[in-house]
Amino acid sequence: MMVTPGTLLAAAWRLFRRDRAAMGAIAGLFVFLPAFAVLLLSDPIPPLPAAPRDQAAMQGWMDAVMAWGRGNAPGYVLADLVGLFGAAAIAILLLAPTQPTVAEALRLAARRIVPFALVSLLTAVPVGLGLWLFVLPGLYAQARLLLAIPLLAAEPAAGVGDALSGSLRRTRGLGLAITGALVALFLAQWIVAVPLMSADDWLRAPGNGNPLVLALVDAGIAAAGAAWRVAALLVGIVVYRARRGS
Repeated sequence: MMVTPGTLLAAAWRLFRRDRAAMGAIAGLFVFLPAFAVLLLSDPIPPLPAAPRDQAAMQGWMDAVMAWGRGNAPGYVLADLVGLFGAAAIAILLLAPTQPTVAEALRLAARRIVPFALVSLLTAVPVGLGLWLFVLPGLYAQARLLLAIPLLAAEPAAGVGDALSGSLRRTRGLGLAITGALVALFLAQWIVAVPLMSADDWLRAPGNGNPLVLALVDAGIAAAGAAWRVAALLVGIVVYRARRGS
């Protein structure tokens, strides 16, 4: 197939529609729910001080953020690990040569969670650095490494190094097309999530508390994040199938 951002997104959508019941169940239980729970139950991140140039105020804010991290980071790490397990199960369901059932895909994902976690961690370093410097370099790095999890799912004998190097090799010449698809997905998620995150901050301010509305807002944020994660994975699966054997 001709690889463009549009064809990748269209193929990913067709793939989702074909297996939406199974993917929706896995993503809802293991990608959305943990993210929703950690958003709802964690303390809010300390807001920036009103005078960011005040050194004492900034130091106090940094100390507060460090304290927040010590208290809340384990929950976020656990939610991300469970989300990775769900993504791995979806990849195995769609790509494993044995054509497993949902239950079998979940068992295989649990059995191989360590290599999936290592690949995710090693991918997160260049992607996170690129996103911190500027969004596009991070998305390009993600595009080049996007096939690592599909490759692990489809080729059980592959190791972590094989998955990373195989992703770089198979995305050669396709980096810009994949990045274009990821940019479209990222913007869609951003358009939905940013207003909800602003609403979340407002609802957590003293005097604005409304538990029901806060839960709905956090559900929307978690749903946007889960949709981004699954959609990016499906784009990777589409590219893997197109470049299988290369």
